[in-house]
Amino acid sequence: MAAKVELTPEEARNWRLAKLFDLRTFIGALFLIFGILVTIPGITASQATINKAADINLGLWVGVTMLVIGVFFLSWVLLKPPAPVTTAEAEATRKAREEFGTQGPGHH
Repeated sequence: MAAKVELTPEEARNWRLAKLFDLRTFIGALFLIFGILVTIPGITASQATINKAADINLGLWVGVTMLVIGVFFLSWVLLKPPAPVTTAEAEATRKAREEFGTQGPGHH
């Protein structure tokens, strides 16, 4: 088992932001939002609309599938969050960039 890393308040804040802006969070949130938007018309679909789709309520099935995928992605972020980046690691990355002559964002 990995040892628990003690984070400074700034490192903890950066880690929370990393979790918030993790790509899995965006994907999960979008799937949840669109899943809700597709499921509601699927629930209220008329029989005529269902008959047009070979007697399959596509809105309901696609919406529920999107909801499941959204829950999967958000659960993934909660169960396996990104590793925290300590100040020492960030400093080592900055020094490596300087050594190899590459610039980070904001440097022209």
